[in-house]
Amino acid sequence: MLRVFRNILTLLLTLPLMSLDVMAGGEIYTIGSRSASMGRSSVAIVDFWSTMNNQAGIALFTKPSVGIYYENRFLINELSTKSIAGIVPAKFGVFAATYNNFGYNKYNEQKIGLAFAKSFGKFIRIGLQLDYLMTVQGNNYGNKNNVTFEIGLQSDVSDKITIGAWVYNPIMVKLSDYDNEKSPAILRFGFSWHISDNFFATMEAEKNTFINPVIMRGGLEYTIQGKYFFRTGFSTKNEIFSFGFGLNIKQLTFNISAIMHETLGFSPQASLIYNF
Repeated sequence: MLRVFRNILTLLLTLPLMSLDVMAGGEIYTIGSRSASMGRSSVAIVDFWSTMNNQAGIALFTKPSVGIYYENRFLINELSTKSIAGIVPAKFGVFAATYNNFGYNKYNEQKIGLAFAKSFGKFIRIGLQLDYLMTVQGNNYGNKNNVTFEIGLQSDVSDKITIGAWVYNPIMVKLSDYDNEKSPAILRFGFSWHISDNFFATMEAEKNTFINPVIMRGGLEYTIQGKYFFRTGFSTKNEIFSFGFGLNIKQLTFNISAIMHETLGFSPQASLIYNF
C-alpha cells in the first residue's frame, strides 16, 4: 500500500513539472546550493554556478574549476536534479560546459550547454550560452529535442553593488505543432550588495511568460573568516523559505541547503566545487 501511495504521489507531483516542456509552462529552477539557500536568487551573484544561472558571472574566473550539484525535490528520487559543470579560462574570455538532468526513466529532461563570458573593462560582464534540450518520455510517448540560448549581463556599479540581468529562451522554441506549444521565456533582474566584508545581500525579480505574477526572491549570507557561510532566503511563490551552510577548505567548496515549499515540504540540495 505504501508503494502504491508513493507512485501516485510521484505521478501527481511530476505532472505539473512535466509541463515545463510538454505543456510549455512552469519554472526553470536555478542550480547550486548557494543560490538555493538564498531563495534561489542568482542573477547578480558571481560564483561557480553562474555557469547555469547567469553566465556573465564566470567572466572573472582566472583558474579552471569543476562542480557537481544534486537536489532531491520533496525527498522523491524521481524528482531529483543532477548537474555537472566545468570552467576553463582563456586569454580572450572564459568558457564553460554544463550538463543538467531532471527526472527518471519515465520522464526525463536534459540540457547540455556551452557558454562563453567576457569582461569589458572594470564594470561590464556579458555571458552567452547555447543550449541543447532533450525531453525523454517513456511508454512510447516520444522524445523532443530543441536548441535555444540564454544571455546574461552583470555590472559592478560600485565596489559594493552589482546589478544583473539574465534572459532564457527569448525565442520561445516550439515544442509541438499541437496548439502551437512553446517553451517559456524567462527574464530575471536584480542586484547584490556587499554590506560589509562579512555580510552579503541579494534580491531579484523574475518574469516567466507562462507564470503570473512576477516572482520576488531575496537572500542573506554571513561569512566567518572567509571559510564558513550561513545563508537564508525567501521567495514570494510556493518556495517561501530557505537556508543553508557553506564551507571552504583550501581548493574545495562544499554547500548544503534546503528549501521549504508551502504545501509540499522540504527539498534538500548539496554541491561540491573544486578549484584548480
